[in-house]
Amino acid sequence: MRGGINYQVNTVFRESGIFAPGTSKHAEKSAARESGARTWADLGRELRIYSYGTAQTYKDTWHQCARWCRENLGVKDIERLQADHIKTYLENRIADGVKYSTFERECAALSKFENALTMYAEKKGSDASYSFRDAIVEVKQEASQVLDRTVETRAYESPESLIFALKDERYQVVAAVQYEGGARLNEVWRIGAKDLKGIREDPHTGAQKGIISVYGKGGKEREIKVSPETFRAVAAHVEHGVMNFNKSAYREALKEAALESNQDYHGSHGLRWNYAQERMDELLKATSMTYVEGLQAVAWEMGHERADISEHYLRR
Repeated sequence: MRGGINYQVNTVFRESGIFAPGTSKHAEKSAARESGARTWADLGRELRIYSYGTAQTYKDTWHQCARWCRENLGVKDIERLQADHIKTYLENRIADGVKYSTFERECAALSKFENALTMYAEKKGSDASYSFRDAIVEVKQEASQVLDRTVETRAYESPESLIFALKDERYQVVAAVQYEGGARLNEVWRIGAKDLKGIREDPHTGAQKGIISVYGKGGKEREIKVSPETFRAVAAHVEHGVMNFNKSAYREALKEAALESNQDYHGSHGLRWNYAQERMDELLKATSMTYVEGLQAVAWEMGHERADISEHYLRR
């Protein structure tokens, strides 16, 4: 399909027939069962979207996934999306450390995306076929073991001990960037030599910091600040390319390091919690910022717009 990603997603949503407001979900569920649907998975393949709220939520996920697949996997035509693309996207969401409830909602939306693409292909007379659900189930099994299901803090008791316990030097650097700069795992993975902006003063505290450009959700660029020592370590690793490490192996190494340092494992995202809490304390002690101003500063530094998001990370 030609056109921008947003246009393509909207076209599939509009022309596939997946959205059926005013139609009885109960009646369609009964019809599906009469046609042989026995399990929830069977019903999922037959049912459409019936409410405006669900439609908006699901479509937002389709847009986000499709944009990510274009930017990171080179998939410019959503009709070419396959299970491996969806699986890689969801693995990235695990690496981002989203809440398990958010992950489940996105899985449901992407399962329905399979329906929409299938219906669209049938209406066009295309022979394209889509089967995302098995890959989604596989990744959900990992997510259920890794992602947080609670509202308690996910900060590590001793992030320094965790980093020290990592046996791979590159993973120590990655963890240090997440802890000192508040970076998401996927943001560190992309860092290259061109992103190193040198050492300059922290505008709030005056401390010397290494400045690194990272690219967050939707390709939005921001600068993070790390210690000069960590900055030089990153520079050594990206001298001939980008960080580009194995994210799954890194998470496994963090698990081992958490065990060795006698603390609970909170995923790579736990280091962002540490950053938020320590940065907030630092700003309130070293500057004249109010609490609300501190919340906003931390939110921006972590790649969020709304100040209240910072409070999510400040649970202790």
